[in-house]
Amino acid sequence: MRYQDFLECTIPQEAPRPDPSLTIQAFEETCVVDNLFPLALESVASLYPRDAVCNVEDQENKPIGQLITCKGQPFALNVFSAPYVAAYLCEVSKDSYGLPGQFSRDYLLVRVDRLAEYKASFMASSAIWGGFYHGPTKPVLPPNAPKAAPVLIARTGIILPTELHAEAAMRSVVQPYAFERFLKLYHLLELSFDHDVVEKIRALGDDLRGIGQLLSGYESKEFDRLKQTIMDRCNDVPSIAACLEEICAEHDWHETMKKIFFDFGKSGNPLPDKWDEFQNMLLATGFTQAGAASQGFIAKGNKTVLQDKAFEKFVLHLSAYWIYRVRSSIAHSRIGEYVMRMEDEEFVEQFAERLLRRILGTVLNR
Repeated sequence: MRYQDFLECTIPQEAPRPDPSLTIQAFEETCVVDNLFPLALESVASLYPRDAVCNVEDQENKPIGQLITCKGQPFALNVFSAPYVAAYLCEVSKDSYGLPGQFSRDYLLVRVDRLAEYKASFMASSAIWGGFYHGPTKPVLPPNAPKAAPVLIARTGIILPTELHAEAAMRSVVQPYAFERFLKLYHLLELSFDHDVVEKIRALGDDLRGIGQLLSGYESKEFDRLKQTIMDRCNDVPSIAACLEEICAEHDWHETMKKIFFDFGKSGNPLPDKWDEFQNMLLATGFTQAGAASQGFIAKGNKTVLQDKAFEKFVLHLSAYWIYRVRSSIAHSRIGEYVMRMEDEEFVEQFAERLLRRILGTVLNR
C-alpha cells in the first residue's frame, strides 16, 4: 500500500488505525513506521520460531533492522507494534485495509537510514548470514509439476527397516524442490548398504574371521558401494530396464544426459566415450536389449540366457552410474562436475528421480 492510500483509508472516523504513538511516514511512496522500511521475504529458514521478532545487527553490533516471522499470523492492526504495522501496510491493498486476514509472507524491516547500505552490501547474501531470501534477481523456475497427471503404481513388499529409513523417506516427501528430494531418496540407498552390512555381521555372531572377510570384500569408494548395493539387492531388473526405456525415449533429455554422463563422465562409466553409439541406439530402437546388442554394449547375436544376464548387469551398472552422477552434480558445485542449475530441475524430476524411485522400489523390497 502506498502512503497516500493509507491516508485515504484513515479519513473515515470509524476506520481502524494503528497505535497512535507510532510515526507513519512516506519513503519512496512506501509506508515506513518508526523509520522501519518493509521488505517482503520470499522464504525464511525454519531456524526461527514463528511470530517472533529477531533483531538484525551488523558486525559492529549496530542495528540494521528486524526480521519478523509473521507468515500465517492474523492481522491485528490496533495492537501491532511498529515492525508489524510496517509489514501490514506493505502486505494489504487499499481495498483490503482493515479487513480480517493474515500475513502471506515474512518480512525484514530495515532502518531507513541504512536501507541503501543494506541493499548494496547485505541483501544478496542474506540466505547465508541470515537464513532468509528476498527473492530472485532474475526469474527462478518453480518446482516443476509433471507434464501430465501420472498413474501411481503401488508396489508391494517395500520395507523401511529402520527409523532412519522412515525419516529419510518422510523428508523426501516434504522437500519442495527436485534437487533436495533426490538427495533424500539417495540417502535411502546409502542407508540400505549400511543396514545390509550390519545384518550380515549380526548373522555371523562371534565369527571374527568371517566378519573380517565380509568387511574386506566391501568396496571403500562410494560409487562402488552404491553399485554393489544395487547389484545385490535389486530383484526386478526388467522393471528397471523398462524405466530406462521410458525416460530415454524423451529426446528433450538427451543433451543433458550427454553433458552429465559423458562430457563430465567419471570412472565407472560402463559406456566411456560411447555417446555416439548410445545415441544411435536410442534413436534406432530405444533403450532395449536388442539395441544394446546391436551397438556392442553386450554380446551381439540372437537372444540367449547369457545375453539376458549380460543385459541385466548392464542395466544395473548403468543405472548405478547415472544415479551417482546426478547425485554428485547436485551435491558438488565444483570444477570437474556438471553444476546443476534451476533449469535442470525438470530433468532431475522427470528423468533421474523416476529412475531412483524405481531402483528403491526393488532395493527395499524384502
